[in-house]
Amino acid sequence: MVNKEVDRLRRLRAMALRVRTVAHALDPCDALLNRGKCVAWRVARTVSGRLRAHPYSRFQQDAGMGVAVANGLAAANTALGVKSRHQGLLRFEAHLRALARELSDVQALTGASDLNDSFGRSQIEIRALLAALAYETSGHRVPEASVSPVHGGGASVDSDWPYLAF
Repeated sequence: MVNKEVDRLRRLRAMALRVRTVAHALDPCDALLNRGKCVAWRVARTVSGRLRAHPYSRFQQDAGMGVAVANGLAAANTALGVKSRHQGLLRFEAHLRALARELSDVQALTGASDLNDSFGRSQIEIRALLAALAYETSGHRVPEASVSPVHGGGASVDSDWPYLAF
């Protein structure tokens, strides 16, 4: 990995951790926000694992205190003035879209196939979550028949996973 790729991965990790913090600040018990926290956590864990595998110790650093403080301030700012679940979901959707854009950029520019596969699965999950958020914020409720306990209470995305032949 070169310095530019490390910088991209660190930005992606910071964005994923921010999405997770925002979701927790908005409503720690909401099913859609919990799905978002899980997706963001998987992205952050993937990136951290990749950075820890770097041969140079200065590139192996975890997210620092500055990232945690900045994420806390962003989450508090996002949650400020939210009076309804609808408003909270709309604000969370904006943060999730930013994570999806950042993830797409990193995925397009990375050369590692294992990392690219992991990011591709995360992109599929984020798209499904964005569709569920759009459905919720448009005034409709997700039908109970499509709720899957495997994916944290949201719509199932089993059919969206790519086919892998060996």
